[in-house]
Amino acid sequence: MVNIKGLIGYLVLIGLAVLYTLFLEGAGGSYLIIALVTAAVISVGLCVYTKRNVTARIEVSEDILDRGDTAIVGLALEKTGMLPSSFIKAELFSSYHFTTSSDKTISTAVFGRGRASFTAEYRAEFFGRGKVGISSITVTDYLGLVSFHVNIPKAIEEIKIYPDIPEVNARDGLARSLTDAAAFDESEETTQSLYALNGTPGYEHRKYEPGDSLKLINWKLSAKRGELYVRRLEGASGAEQTFILDKAGSKNPEPLEARREEQLTVEALLAMMMQFAKTELPSGLAVRIENDWEYIPVITPQDVSDIRYKLTDMTFSEHEADRLPPGAEGHSVVFTARCDAFISAYVAGYEERAAASPQNTAHGENIWVIERDEEDVRFVR
Repeated sequence: MVNIKGLIGYLVLIGLAVLYTLFLEGAGGSYLIIALVTAAVISVGLCVYTKRNVTARIEVSEDILDRGDTAIVGLALEKTGMLPSSFIKAELFSSYHFTTSSDKTISTAVFGRGRASFTAEYRAEFFGRGKVGISSITVTDYLGLVSFHVNIPKAIEEIKIYPDIPEVNARDGLARSLTDAAAFDESEETTQSLYALNGTPGYEHRKYEPGDSLKLINWKLSAKRGELYVRRLEGASGAEQTFILDKAGSKNPEPLEARREEQLTVEALLAMMMQFAKTELPSGLAVRIENDWEYIPVITPQDVSDIRYKLTDMTFSEHEADRLPPGAEGHSVVFTARCDAFISAYVAGYEERAAASPQNTAHGENIWVIERDEEDVRFVR
């Protein structure tokens, strides 16, 4: 590719050299013209040589990240042969999953059998399969007359980014009401408690931790030991809380904002399930994988982590059908990025049903708005 601006500048120099030859000093002007032509030939020749001898590759510090973590992305330029290279300009690109404050462009020259490297920090802002790579490599001769694009095959790396599991504010709002409803109506004795599969009260105890439901506290045991203890349920067969993930995409007209709302929906769901798992209350997730609905029991924090990995590759759809599982009933909360009349109708008039969404566009009852700061997730009316 010819650089018009550089070529015009070069032709101006040749013209001045010709004028110098004709009107001032013939011999000196001739030498100047020869020097300029020779310089152009050498410069363009080195540019062609560089195009044929330069290679590049992309290197990443991690191929798996938690959302919010940072990957170090490196660009390495290598040249064979002993001659110096022309100017090399390389640019990095990334998918929307990443943000960076680093310079994405490197301009350098490589001398001899040398190597030039460049690193940038990329922060994972969205979960999913992010990509980083080389968008272009251009070599330009020293005089700026011509430029060539260098084809670099497979100069893209994929990084899998897991969604975050934030803390949930369990002291008020939806989280408090759900954990209190899921916990039994405790008394000082265990005769009215949930029972294990063998028909006997399924209790052990552990020390109280912040976020545990107050209904799980064994006040008699706590008074005897001088510190709070909560009951640990084992194999309880009581009614479980069901969480439903609606895969209909956000209607926000801004693509990145829509993706952010969908991400908040998933991470708020994970936060709520983790809260239940930490307080040892049984729950389950109903989610449609491809064309089939699956129900995944959630008992331990590891169960939530496994679901987190499963949801990493999940995508929301603009035209999503079958948004709720067939026969959905009982204690359920729908996590949705598209809180519309369909969701409002599902939860309206049912105390045991609720919906949670980053945007409450339906303005119905039993609908909670998801908010998040740096510390935790909250659910507010």
